[in-house]
Amino acid sequence: MTLPLIYVPDPFIRTRRKTHEVRVGSVGIGGDNPIRIQSMTTSDTMDTAGTVDQIRKLSDAGCEIVRITAPSIRDAENLGQIKAEMKRQGLSVPLVADIHFTPNAAMKAAEFVEKVRVNPGNYADRKKFEIRDYTESEYQEALEYIHDKFSPLVLKCRESGVAMRIGTNHGSLSDRIMNRFGDTPEGMVESAMEFLAICRMYHYDQVVLSMKSSNTQVMIQAYRLLVARMNRENMTYPLHLGVTEAGDGEDGRIKSAIGIGSLLEDGIGDTLRVSLTEDAWYEIPVAQAIAAPYQHPAEKKYTVRTEKETFRNALDFQRKETRQIKGNRLNFGEKGLIRAGIRLETVPDPDEVMALIREHGVISFSEEPKLEMISFRVSSEDDVVRLFQVLTATRAEAFVPEFCLTTDNPDLIPAHLPYQLRFLELELTEKTTAESLAAVNFPDRNLILTVRQTGSDWKSRLEGAVRILTASGNDHLMLSGITDESTVSFFRELIEWNFAGGFHFPLVLQAEPEVFDDTAVLRIAVELGGLLADGFGDLFLIGGTGNADDRRRILFNILQAARQRTTKTEYISCPSCGRTLFNLQDTTDRIKKKTSHLKGVKIAIMGCIVNGPGEMADADFGYVGSGPGKIDLYVGKKVVRKAIPQELADAALIELIREEGKWADPG
Repeated sequence: MTLPLIYVPDPFIRTRRKTHEVRVGSVGIGGDNPIRIQSMTTSDTMDTAGTVDQIRKLSDAGCEIVRITAPSIRDAENLGQIKAEMKRQGLSVPLVADIHFTPNAAMKAAEFVEKVRVNPGNYADRKKFEIRDYTESEYQEALEYIHDKFSPLVLKCRESGVAMRIGTNHGSLSDRIMNRFGDTPEGMVESAMEFLAICRMYHYDQVVLSMKSSNTQVMIQAYRLLVARMNRENMTYPLHLGVTEAGDGEDGRIKSAIGIGSLLEDGIGDTLRVSLTEDAWYEIPVAQAIAAPYQHPAEKKYTVRTEKETFRNALDFQRKETRQIKGNRLNFGEKGLIRAGIRLETVPDPDEVMALIREHGVISFSEEPKLEMISFRVSSEDDVVRLFQVLTATRAEAFVPEFCLTTDNPDLIPAHLPYQLRFLELELTEKTTAESLAAVNFPDRNLILTVRQTGSDWKSRLEGAVRILTASGNDHLMLSGITDESTVSFFRELIEWNFAGGFHFPLVLQAEPEVFDDTAVLRIAVELGGLLADGFGDLFLIGGTGNADDRRRILFNILQAARQRTTKTEYISCPSCGRTLFNLQDTTDRIKKKTSHLKGVKIAIMGCIVNGPGEMADADFGYVGSGPGKIDLYVGKKVVRKAIPQELADAALIELIREEGKWADPG
């Protein structure tokens, strides 16, 4: 009997996956080691002094393993010079040689470095986007060819004590894999497993695996599927996590946090890299912040569960359908748009609320996405009076945001409510009484039940509240929760209760950070962004501190990075490395300034062709370095203009967007 594909022992309890240790020089990956932080130099590998200088900067920033590209035998040979200069300067950080297309360079690099990274999609196979049917014999011949090309490296690494990463990229799956498995997580896993089978044939276990993609959903599913396959076959290989081509700035950080953090929340991941289109040392503090809550050894051994989860299929993304809730102007739930809102922890003066609406509601005709709910926390009768003043002042205004009154004291809800106030949020705590809930009688309003995990009886409190409210005719219910413990585990239990009980209430994902800083943004992206990427959530709300503009921006950035709503131009841009054929940071910044008004358009900016055409299959347009000072332009994964001088390439890209009917003038 084939065992089921189970990727975690229990989705409601975070337990770090048990792996065996892989030694990369003096640094251990997996086992009881902490999560290791990696990055990559962006210099020309032949520039020994420049490369060693970058290695020093990375090491000083806290990078524990440094990767260097080796696109040719000449570059691979110079790794020896780099190691010698590192020794002279007292630098001991382990090095990884990054190999694409050139097995002979991998063989040479293994003489100097502590680890070799190979990409199964282009180590022996080729990617020409050819469509053909492989017979079983042809497929087996291809596998034998891979064995002949790859096994010498396996034997050399085994004999030399050199580790290896089998690093699958979504954007560089071979034609053979694409034709049999498609552009899918299954194809990514199969590509890695073919190479892993050769390692196992020769009893070589110093292997780390990775499943990278610029699409956070694909990346998450591919890693989970790989772990499920390994669990079924009792494999314990460590995993390297990363979202490839994440981009720069806040977008790149949020996208990386969602992809990497979602897996760390599952207990998956032993080393990671945040791939930003910035100087590499800026990646390190971001990676450290994402990894910090998970920096502990494996807690315990466990038995893999054999029953299936009831609230989701974690290996196949599907948006969960919930009931529909109607506001004054907006609908929530079903499978409609996931709405974005903020909570104000005090009720401000009416003038402040009007200014907020004019800036972030439909009254403003800016291209920025709009807030769709504003919730006001009410803690006293004075707050109620001020809220009524706000509602009176906004009565004649045409605006998008729905209004919500939030309180943990049902007695503060007035008996009569203005029409603008369509939502009430009741925070259920241990102090909430059945009598106070029974007095809530608003069958024409929408009630958000937010249970605070302040004790072990929260489910019984929630069940009791639902029973009391529905008995009095309040059946337009939404569901939410707040916890000081594991947000993901708690929300998963809440979701399981919701769907297993047959309620299907729309779900409000919310956070209320005490301080709204960069670390808080990363945590929100990890915890709530991961739930969004799994298909949960109908309203996404941020409370706590922070101004409205920052919170609105973060809400929509997380929604876009989780592949749930597209509200602006999306850029897929790789981090620079020694293969990059132009200044990636300057070029990305320049193209953004010219195209950032194109809502919903995806533009890929790639320094070379290693992952370019494949990773751009998810983009509308591609701008790819094809030679020194030369750019190829793509529509999807098809090259349409070749070898354009770089000084003409920006204008050519804009003209191509015009020809494809996706250009709009700014404003």
